[in-house]
Amino acid sequence: MENKKLLKNASVLSLPGILAIFISLVSIPVHLKSAGAENYGNYIIFHFLLTLGSLLNFGIGKSIVVSINNFPKKSKSVSFYGIKYTIILSIILSIIFILFILTKNFIPTNLFFANSVVLNYFFVAIVATLFYVSLEGIFQGNQKFKSLSFYNFIFYSLSMSLPSLSLIYFKDNNLENLLFLSVLIKLLTILIMFFVIIKNNLIKKSINKILFNNLKKNSKWLTLNSILIQFYDLFDKYLIKIFIGPVALTSYSIPQQLTGKLSILSKGFSAFLLPFLSKKNFSGSDFNITIKIFLIFVPSIIFLFFPLFELLLKLWLGNQFNNNILELTKVFSLSVIFSCASHILITKFEATQTLKHNLKVEFYLMPFFLALLFYFNINSFSIFTIGILILFKEIILLFFRL
Repeated sequence: MENKKLLKNASVLSLPGILAIFISLVSIPVHLKSAGAENYGNYIIFHFLLTLGSLLNFGIGKSIVVSINNFPKKSKSVSFYGIKYTIILSIILSIIFILFILTKNFIPTNLFFANSVVLNYFFVAIVATLFYVSLEGIFQGNQKFKSLSFYNFIFYSLSMSLPSLSLIYFKDNNLENLLFLSVLIKLLTILIMFFVIIKNNLIKKSINKILFNNLKKNSKWLTLNSILIQFYDLFDKYLIKIFIGPVALTSYSIPQQLTGKLSILSKGFSAFLLPFLSKKNFSGSDFNITIKIFLIFVPSIIFLFFPLFELLLKLWLGNQFNNNILELTKVFSLSVIFSCASHILITKFEATQTLKHNLKVEFYLMPFFLALLFYFNINSFSIFTIGILILFKEIILLFFRL
């Protein structure tokens, strides 16, 4: 009963992940059957690369949450400056993008973003992600968990799955049309969030340096952490696409995407914990029970389903099923256990402004991990071997974080 509030609100925040799993069970086979594995591989790499938006936010979203809970009476002012800094960043990014377009003739034609339409959609989606992370911080800092759960579902899950589901009725939709629909959903989400923030009077113009001081103190650590996340979470997929091909990326990303949805559970708990761990006097009870949930309860559930993986995957994917997908689903199911627990630990580092301790661990491991990853890809190792490398990386990181 002591942790009833934790379980209730974390469940609400995790609900988008649960719904996303069920939607993915329908959307992925539809996309593969209607557009093929290569189209899906290019579609999924586009969305994977959008995580760069969190990096380019430079810690504004996280700092908003921490600042609001450090100084609750200044929450509206913190929110105002969070939006102000995000607008400045988006203007700078727009200038850089225009300069990039002017030199676009130097981009090799075989690269994914050589297509100008795809490149334009990507830039708009990056800016949308930039704003979403900051607006998410405002809702999270003000403990608007139910609203945030709804927006997370639309921005991340629905924007990825709905275009795939559209192929049921519009089988001739090409990659560009699918990306347009996905980006449009993201933009509409941003507009709704802006409207709700203004309507609920969550921002107020004033002069203070609370957010600026926290950004000055923590921005470099939050940004460095985001950079490392990009390398750890994205580099494997991009190397597979370059050296092994988009078809192999499809076999690799389907089990990773499916099992990775479980990490939204830990992110739901993290979203609830961050505001409370940021307060000057907080109880460690919720934090401790969350660690137990992800190191005892979640693994037990996953292991119960292990014998059923092959049957379920065959029913789900039909003739698109192969042994690589089965074996990687097992590997990534183990990997997600460790990554979920790591999310909770990183949240405490962020809230207590000691993220540099986590970064030391990641910096020491990164050269070895990236070197092995690059070696496996250029020498055409199996995607199963690459999956095993990801698993060992998660085990080592969790050990040192603990």
